Amino acid sequence: MSGGFVPWLGVPLRHGPWVAAGAAFAVTPGALWLLALLLERRLMGVRTGFVAVLLGDPLLAVAVGLGVWRIGAGTPAGAAGPWWALASAAAWLCFGLVQWRGELRAGFFTREQAFAPTKVWHQLVVYPLLGYGLWTAGLGGLLAPGSGPGDVAGRVGIVVCVGGWALINLYDRHRPKLGHPPYDWRRLRPVPQPWPPSSLTLRAYRAERDQEEAAHRAEADREGAVPR
Repeated sequence: MSGGFVPWLGVPLRHGPWVAAGAAFAVTPGALWLLALLLERRLMGVRTGFVAVLLGDPLLAVAVGLGVWRIGAGTPAGAAGPWWALASAAAWLCFGLVQWRGELRAGFFTREQAFAPTKVWHQLVVYPLLGYGLWTAGLGGLLAPGSGPGDVAGRVGIVVCVGGWALINLYDRHRPKLGHPPYDWRRLRPVPQPWPPSSLTLRAYRAERDQEEAAHRAEADREGAVPR
């Protein structure tokens, strides 16, 4: 494999930018939305979901599509070649495992949250698959020849999308959300509420719920004080 795409992993990247971007979007956030709906019985939205997943990951899908568009009829080689791309996928998988363990030990998630379906998918599937796609298509697109306005715009678009994703991740780290609900695999459903505030993300969820309830009570009190 001196150049080209890795078998199986590279299939979506062989069929043009729209298919490549769609496949990346299906991995995340598409599959996460589906797992949240079917197994976790919730709609993953901005109130409980991380902005990096809801807005940042679609930016990465755009970057993958732009990279495939830039590669065109060529094939990724050199630093964007298959061996380097496989190493990137392996490195991202290792990062996902280390992050998983670190978040659990630091109390960012409880054990029941850490093994929720969306969390398992994110750590074991999203990191390596998207890591491969971004390395192959993103770096391949940056290194692809061409100096015309479209070529420059494509490279700038890739950098902006990946940079935007990185900034959104920094934003998320300072504004924790629920992310993943405590999950009971024996019953294939989330642990019934109320959830004890035994992790940083559960405390953030509880605080947001308390603020919403206080706002609703204040609004009800104001409406009750208005003469009829």
